[in-house]
Amino acid sequence: MHTKRVLKKISTPFEAFEPQGAILMVNMVDPQVNTMKVFLEAIEGVGIPFFAVANKMDLVDGARCAMVEEELGLSLIAASMLTMDGMDGIRAHMAETFAPKARVAVLGVFNSGKTSLISNLTGLDLAIGNLPGTTLEFTAYDCDDYVLIDTVGQIIDVSKPLMVSVDLADCQSTQDKIARILRQDAEGILATLEIAVPSIEAVVGVLRDRIEAGNKIVVTGAGASALVAMEMAGQGLETGVPIMVFTNNLGDMQPVSFAKGAGEEEMGLSKYMTMAINEGDVMIGISASGGTGFVYDGLERASQRGGITVAITENIDTPLGQAADYVIKSNAKPEGPSSSKIQAAHLAIGHALLLTLADERGVTADDSVSFMLPEVVPTKKMGIK
Repeated sequence: MHTKRVLKKISTPFEAFEPQGAILMVNMVDPQVNTMKVFLEAIEGVGIPFFAVANKMDLVDGARCAMVEEELGLSLIAASMLTMDGMDGIRAHMAETFAPKARVAVLGVFNSGKTSLISNLTGLDLAIGNLPGTTLEFTAYDCDDYVLIDTVGQIIDVSKPLMVSVDLADCQSTQDKIARILRQDAEGILATLEIAVPSIEAVVGVLRDRIEAGNKIVVTGAGASALVAMEMAGQGLETGVPIMVFTNNLGDMQPVSFAKGAGEEEMGLSKYMTMAINEGDVMIGISASGGTGFVYDGLERASQRGGITVAITENIDTPLGQAADYVIKSNAKPEGPSSSKIQAAHLAIGHALLLTLADERGVTADDSVSFMLPEVVPTKKMGIK
């Protein structure tokens, strides 16, 4: 039974592990400030001492660190778990911040360097990777005078009812719940607007140029992202775009793929869909996590075939983000196990891409209606082979 998709998303609240201190790891390639603020609220709610580390500083400039410090309202220790820069400062802060024998939770989103930090401090050879969900359970490690607790990349309070992607625990009525969900979906889109316009603009230009050169667009995704991919393909066809869509979605039969992520590890699917890619075609991969197997593998294969690759994702420091020539990042977190706010943001990104592209190509309302009209082809009578 495959359980990784579930285990990587749901975990016991870190308070259950009785932490006496915390280290917050911030991935400076993709800081995810809104989610970091949720971690800070959790730490402050428990009332334990902590400090924060700016990891992957070898990949960004100092201005990024200063910006994130201002947004979070706290100082960060500049570090790189890869080059070991900043480790002496981290050890010094541990001695200043935590009592001897303290249980210290290492917190942060996936790919922020939590396990790498513990590996560097303990000398242990721990499993480390860039796929979301490499760490699937809380694990305690002895480290000199401390116990370091490795944590899962998303801290979800499973004790709250209906803690799916919006916390409805304090809503007083059904109307309150509906209003909060709609408001948070809209807030996710508006937060995406703040950062995504330049990258969307760049991709619109690429799509326009490639279509004028006689190329096509291929779009793919899994589960909820498959629905976004199909919506984009449908809107593309309505505006005369040469577009194809490939997904693992079994939604026409049952919604199992949406909920379970069926077939995400199937390399045969990425091989199959990239057969449609010719040199100069554009492949768009959609994945909230950035770690959906056949999607990022598809972008890698499309690139090998001379295609131009685009990622639409919430998490850029992932295999999908690394496989893309262009990345459009949404900014809808924090989320829960379900990615409803991210899906809403990705739908909005798709609309912005296709509608802007249509306008810049001079597609009129009459053109669009003509693309949508039924075109009946005479066919054989049923039962005739």
